[in-house]
Amino acid sequence: MAQTANSSSKAPDTIQAIEEIVVTAQRKEESLKDVPATISAVTAEQLEAMGPTTSTGDLLRTMPGVRFNDLQSNNLSEISIRGSGTQRATGADSGVGLFVNGAYVGSSTLGGRNFRHMDYFDLERVEVLEGPQGALYGRNSEYGVVNIVSAKPKFNDSGYVSANYTGDLQQTKLTAVINEKVTDEVAVRVGVQGISQGKGFFYNPNSDKYYDHTDGWIFRGQVRYRKGPLDVTFLVDAQDLNLPSFLNTYVLPPGVNTAIPQGLTQDRFVIPHDGKDGVHQQAQRAMILADYDLGWGKLTSTTMATHWISRQDYAAAIDFAKESELQRSGQLGLYPFGQTSTVAKDRTFYQDVHLAGQALNGSVDWLAGADYLIQHDLNGTDSATSPCTFRLGAGICAGTPSQPQCFLPTPTSTACPAIFPAAFGTSARAPLRNESISGYGLVRYRTGNFTFAGELRYSHDKKKASQETVLLYTSTPASPRAAYVFGAERTNYTLTASYRIPGPMQSLVYAKVGTGYRAGGVNARTSSPAAPNPFRSTYDNEDTTSYEVGFKGNLARNIYLRLATYRSTTDNAITSITDGCTVLNACQRAGTIFNINGGTVHARGVSAAVDGRFHVADGLLSLSLNGARQRARYLETPNNYSGLPVVGSSVAQIPKWTASATVDYRRRITEKVTGFGNVTYNAQDGGVQDTVTVATPAIYLRPVDLISLRAGVDIGKIQAAVFIQNLADKTIALLQFQNAGAPLANRYNAPRTIGANITYRW
Repeated sequence: MAQTANSSSKAPDTIQAIEEIVVTAQRKEESLKDVPATISAVTAEQLEAMGPTTSTGDLLRTMPGVRFNDLQSNNLSEISIRGSGTQRATGADSGVGLFVNGAYVGSSTLGGRNFRHMDYFDLERVEVLEGPQGALYGRNSEYGVVNIVSAKPKFNDSGYVSANYTGDLQQTKLTAVINEKVTDEVAVRVGVQGISQGKGFFYNPNSDKYYDHTDGWIFRGQVRYRKGPLDVTFLVDAQDLNLPSFLNTYVLPPGVNTAIPQGLTQDRFVIPHDGKDGVHQQAQRAMILADYDLGWGKLTSTTMATHWISRQDYAAAIDFAKESELQRSGQLGLYPFGQTSTVAKDRTFYQDVHLAGQALNGSVDWLAGADYLIQHDLNGTDSATSPCTFRLGAGICAGTPSQPQCFLPTPTSTACPAIFPAAFGTSARAPLRNESISGYGLVRYRTGNFTFAGELRYSHDKKKASQETVLLYTSTPASPRAAYVFGAERTNYTLTASYRIPGPMQSLVYAKVGTGYRAGGVNARTSSPAAPNPFRSTYDNEDTTSYEVGFKGNLARNIYLRLATYRSTTDNAITSITDGCTVLNACQRAGTIFNINGGTVHARGVSAAVDGRFHVADGLLSLSLNGARQRARYLETPNNYSGLPVVGSSVAQIPKWTASATVDYRRRITEKVTGFGNVTYNAQDGGVQDTVTVATPAIYLRPVDLISLRAGVDIGKIQAAVFIQNLADKTIALLQFQNAGAPLANRYNAPRTIGANITYRW
């Protein structure tokens, strides 16, 4: 999707299906139509036309072959492009590169596979590059790149204020952005957003709080200096937000679980429990974006320093009252006081410098650059468990060592032991230091209608990680300290040949081969020497090579078509397995999950997208349609480990089909009033949820079929609109848990929401 849908005054003979959107797909500004690759771009105006942007998924819902795995929590949700999937070794880095203004913002910490809210505040556009981008973007751009471009200060006096209200949530979002031209050389842009919420859909009556609650603020300030050949922007932004936590709803049938033999089905929206829930995410960032025109070339520098911290709490899905009810009916039930608290911290410094120019009278484009990344991360998890044997007819132990507590679920329950025999849980901290340095370049040669291009990058990565686990509320070690180092070097390339078809439609056909890699790393854990699956402290990079052919061009002046087909091979695919330990086998301890290079994956797919603009009934109709068919399967796995994916099984979290459609209609009603309406449809079907192993059969993804509406009027500088998300009020299990092949619990999408917004621009 790449057309601009706010030009209802254009005459029919000037309508184009796609505007000259400028993207930075090859590390420099170019028209999207001229880049021989599968690239999609969506502008801020298009996003606004479709309705409020509340998550990364709203940025990507119209991108062919791209999926956002929305798991209710910002910390857990992530992006999939083509065959990358999102359920292979979630403790590892992502296979999709996340960038803001060309700077890498992803990490291997909890929440590091998703953008933060401040990333898509006051944006200019979102660029999606599909297929391996390892040559120009480097590490973890194995299956593609998503680059969010912020709106820069402009040399005029402008801005907007906006109020958004969602009735079902009683959520109010207020936004103000002011852009001022200070002098001919200096411009500033300042924006702020505040969010408050009174209700929600998913409710905990015990704490009188909603699981899907959002409140807090976002701020951004920028100063731009432009004089002669120099153009530099200084940016600082920050956020402090309380965000939704996930909620698992039990749908357990009778006769499946020995602890709850009569089954347990909970209300979808009201789930009482006694623990804490929620996500608190804070972030601060500073960037310097600079261009200097040397005459014979342009020097571009991108500098970023960022710090963010995300804390999440979640607890057992039943409370003590429900547990008492279960035990009175003769069922053991579930320990009601389990509580998990996680903390993820990230400090990142990123620097990219590259120089681009032309030679041989413009027939050769060239680019040379280098980048440097250093991250200091911390993953921490506190898990509270029962300090006594949890059994039917006995008191339930809880509390802390200094304040132990005993709860009697039934009048006949025996008292807890005078001294609790077991630990209250564990507290683990795993610091990680990640350093990467790369050099890269591009050469592109044009001769007649043919263009040949080559890209090359050398990367060196080094990771150091450790983990220390103590008994909860104490300093007593729970396991030996683990510390490991991993290092690797990679050379990635992309070769492209394209042909510009002569004629007024300016169509382009291309063929390319490219490589990318997902950085390996460290398993900062320990395992028993008796483990059936020998523990590995490190795992290597996984590497993908992809072949792609495509077409992009105008079928008519007002219809633009994009087609692409690809085939890729991923070697040393990273996946997660357990060491096979249990308290009943020789290990006599719980199993340790660790990442391993689990075999070879083949992926293939095809995508198509068409954009059109038409005059209909004195108005402008803009239409975007796209669809993608994709599959990825394991072709082989190592034979010296059990628990690896079944050969021939699908990579998890890859729908077989994705599709979207956007229809936008604008018509002038009077000289000062323009009416508009927008319908957005997105769907997916097929695929498996989790990795299929001998012990874990396939759980199939639920189909997605969602429609959103937005309609309103522009009256001078004021725009007023109403919106409806999930028009048909579809209920979809985003995540399904099973027990012995039977349903256990589900995590659901949000129901229909209705709201309104008003915006004033100047």
